[in-house]
Amino acid sequence: MNDPNVLILPTHPGVQYHFCRSNLPIHFLGHWDQFHWWRPKPPNVRNVLPAFEDAQMAYGPADFARLLDDPIVDYPARYDVVWLMFNWQFKLFRERRERKKLYRVAKVAELEPHEWDELLSRDDFAVASFYPNTVGWLRAEKKVHVPYVPLGLDPDEYPPSTLEGGVLSIIHSWHDRGWHFRAGMEATEGLPFLHVDHLNPEQPPYEYADLKRELGRARVYLHDGEQEYTITLIEAMMSGLPLVSFRIPGIERYVVHGENGFVGENASEIREHLRLLLADETLATRMGAASRAKAEREFHETRWRMQWQDILRGLAAR
Repeated sequence: MNDPNVLILPTHPGVQYHFCRSNLPIHFLGHWDQFHWWRPKPPNVRNVLPAFEDAQMAYGPADFARLLDDPIVDYPARYDVVWLMFNWQFKLFRERRERKKLYRVAKVAELEPHEWDELLSRDDFAVASFYPNTVGWLRAEKKVHVPYVPLGLDPDEYPPSTLEGGVLSIIHSWHDRGWHFRAGMEATEGLPFLHVDHLNPEQPPYEYADLKRELGRARVYLHDGEQEYTITLIEAMMSGLPLVSFRIPGIERYVVHGENGFVGENASEIREHLRLLLADETLATRMGAASRAKAEREFHETRWRMQWQDILRGLAAR
């Protein structure tokens, strides 16, 4: 059969970009210019809307429901599969049973227990995840096995860093999210440190090329999060950066303490690890090479692309 036509709704821009690099025909329910400063539009993506307008930045579930009924979108006739993320997207398609839906779940808490039960019981929905903790929870708590698809990046897009810079962190809304923000600020005080926050209006915008430039010169990447990894952690690994991370659930899968970086319990430990890597170029080079090798081995785009193609083609043929 021909490759399925896939309808995708706006999600986290970085996640969205890498998902869309599946090389399948993707129809984006919006206009990519809304996210152009985060990631460029892959060539296999078609904008469903003819132009970007500022009002689209405020679109909510009711607006997307309206779009799905608009003749310009031609739903469901034009599409074979719908690719969803976020709980509001699951709810939006609850009563739209005309097409198969793939729900790419990140965190367990995205859905309430009764919503998980409904999702897993529906034959028009399938589930996959790029978080191993979520896959493990579904297996243990719900007795279901769903595909685990680790993030994949193209190594050619992330040449190894020159390591000439300082500490880099790319986390949007870090201050508002909390996590270890205060400890991070304490750990980096007085050190050469760049924190990129796409949603900080006081910071100049960083486009994708700007992010790759910073990844290509930083000495060390400082990571924090709610659980496991973020896209930029894998980008930092692929860029050959040594990693320093606060201890968060699942981080040991990505930061092997003493091999490709360090895991710290508090601001003092994080600062000690950062200072060591800033002072010791030989150690930074060795750990950075270990990060790059691990990323190429475990997070390569070729494997990622093939997994999503198999899942979406199989779902469309069901």
